[in-house]
Amino acid sequence: MSGLDLGYEGVVFDLDGTLIDSVPDLADAVNRMLAAEGRNPLPEGEVALMVGDGVATLVARAFDAAGGPPAGDIAPRVARFIADYEKNAALRTRPWPHVVDTLEDLRRSGLRLAVCTNKVRGATVNILDGLGMTSLFDAVVGCDDTPAPKPDPRHVLVTLDRMGVTPDRAVYVGDSPNDVAAAKAAGVLCVVVSFGYTRVPPAELGADRVIDDFADLPAALRDLSA
Repeated sequence: MSGLDLGYEGVVFDLDGTLIDSVPDLADAVNRMLAAEGRNPLPEGEVALMVGDGVATLVARAFDAAGGPPAGDIAPRVARFIADYEKNAALRTRPWPHVVDTLEDLRRSGLRLAVCTNKVRGATVNILDGLGMTSLFDAVVGCDDTPAPKPDPRHVLVTLDRMGVTPDRAVYVGDSPNDVAAAKAAGVLCVVVSFGYTRVPPAELGADRVIDDFADLPAALRDLSA
């Protein structure tokens, strides 16, 4: 397989739920935040369904699930959550099975790879560094690196610009409604993984392909190219 043979030059990836299982560290940070406010902890499975719309939404959903919004401004809680999570973002987070090997194969094929995530850049870089994955990507674009995060297509377009790839020569891989909406609006074909954190059944997201194992991605790319 080669990038030229596929007709693509680059693949853009969401992070949480797509490349990595980050819920263990996110849930730990959520529960430290809740404990500081005298709230009961939330199970990891519940936190997983809160992920994907940015940190402020995650914090708000966590408080709602643990008894309701806190008194006063939520912004300081969001800032404290970010500071705590960034320091602890790669303690229990791991790549999904076959992710690293597949990314290495795609790079050897000549494809450029990038991360486009609604996670803040600091935590994203800490995770990729901690997992030894940074060198796999030509660009990493967090929610604070772009005018508007997903589902806004500008997030994807900024990422493609930093990769040096046009939308018609790229494929997006994600796990959520935001991913599919942003990719489609940017004019990029989209593959969805079925094992991520979406609250909508993967088959109903409207992606061009759905894969059940990350190792199936090269075959999905070949299928889309054909």
